[in-house]
Amino acid sequence: MSDYTTVNYRDVDDQHGMHFLRDELDCENMGVTVVECEPGWEGKEHDHEDEGHEEVYLLMEGEATVTIGDEEVEMSEGDAIRIPPDATHQIHNGDTESRFVLMGAP
Repeated sequence: MSDYTTVNYRDVDDQHGMHFLRDELDCENMGVTVVECEPGWEGKEHDHEDEGHEEVYLLMEGEATVTIGDEEVEMSEGDAIRIPPDATHQIHNGDTESRFVLMGAP
């Protein structure tokens, strides 16, 4: 029998538009978060240098800008971007709702 875990992100507590799935899925080496961004929403500027986590942001719906260091990366539906652990980054949502899937490891 396979050892797996399932969850619907909508069943996980909403923390300011963020649905953290790592604990719900019993992940040991990666984090998964669904972010539902209201128009004009901005994420917290941060990096993961201390943890050594790289991240991938996959934009499922809408349009947004991700600032990485001093560079702005425009994203459209279906775009994905890998962010290294030492890069300061922040999501800036535009005028419409958007939905990201964020993945980080280790």
